[in-house]
Amino acid sequence: MSEKKSSARKAIESTIKHEDIVDNAVNLGKKNSLNVSATEGNDPKGDLKVSKKDSKAFLDILGNTIDKNQAKRGQ
Repeated sequence: MSEKKSSARKAIESTIKHEDIVDNAVNLGKKNSLNVSATEGNDPKGDLKVSKKDSKAFLDILGNTIDKNQAKRGQ
């Protein structure tokens, strides 16, 4: 029998997963020499800051990475 998680536990786990995703996106950008950083606090503009000159390259790399990871899961 599985143990039911409280709403608070689910919210905490969701927040941790979200932070991991943001951290991985920043690391991916930096690994590819792009100007990417995480925002702080509850920024209404979003969770990531990407320089204008790097935004297309970052979106391409991020999209390709997501596609590759989804393909691996489907195997």
